[in-house]
Amino acid sequence: MKKIYVLISLILGVCLISCGSKPQVEDTKPEAPVVEETQSLEVEDTEDVTEVEEDVELINEDVSIQEEDEEEYLRSTQALSADEFVTKDEFTEDKAEILRIIKELQKVMEKEDVEAWLKYVDKDSKNFYSNPVNIRKVNKKLPNKAIVLNGIGDYFKYVFIPSRHNREITEIRYISKTNTKAVQVHEDGSITRYYQFIKVNGKWYVQLDRV
Repeated sequence: MKKIYVLISLILGVCLISCGSKPQVEDTKPEAPVVEETQSLEVEDTEDVTEVEEDVELINEDVSIQEEDEEEYLRSTQALSADEFVTKDEFTEDKAEILRIIKELQKVMEKEDVEAWLKYVDKDSKNFYSNPVNIRKVNKKLPNKAIVLNGIGDYFKYVFIPSRHNREITEIRYISKTNTKAVQVHEDGSITRYYQFIKVNGKWYVQLDRV
């Protein structure tokens, strides 16, 4: 009888233990969606493509600028004789210096400062327009007969300034290595000359038109 009682007790104990212990469910963290990683990679790839396109555009711009510079150089030097040659560096320096002088002359013209203007004019031109005979010849050529030129100062005020003030000068044309024209280039490719320069002892001076 005792054995049966003990057996029953063991069976009841096992049942109680089995019912009391519930299986624990492990908390599993959701994995990062693969789609998000793909999207991130796609953004990075797009940025790389954009950077490459920008680099290509910059390269194309540089090539275009170089081609334009080459074309301008050829236009500027095409009238030179076979005995004369101006390098690209010389052309770049000459153009920069001439445009700088023209920019300064714009300020001089605004003030109508004759004395300052004469510093930019070559010696032969000053001598020519200081001669009363030559001034009278120039006066006769003027379309406005109401203007009377009494000297080089009047020529500066009534002839030089009106025909050049606030003009857009963008290029130069060599006549020789020491003589150039400063011109405005129009959309149709034609040009208008507004200045002529002569180089004396390595320095560029304005050369005035003669009658």
